[in-house]
Amino acid sequence: MRVKIALFATLREKFGVKEIEVECEDFESAIANASKILGEDFYYEVFNEKGEIRDDRIITINGRNVKDIEKIELKDGDRIAIFPPIAGG
Repeated sequence: MRVKIALFATLREKFGVKEIEVECEDFESAIANASKILGEDFYYEVFNEKGEIRDDRIITINGRNVKDIEKIELKDGDRIAIFPPIAGG
């Protein structure tokens, strides 16, 4: 299947793209395949050293936060959006 991955704010600046489309079998392979295009650093923007989704990112699939999804299952055409940590003051 093919999914789109959209980057926002500093992630967009760091990797130089707004959105890419990748072939994948599941969420992890979508991020791994995007890393082949954007560089290994991208994988660690999403997953920590234990292979878990980082707590300090907002990641949505079709507008739904992955933290609210018990089991992440992708479909062809889904859109993953990744936001960096948000700070304010």
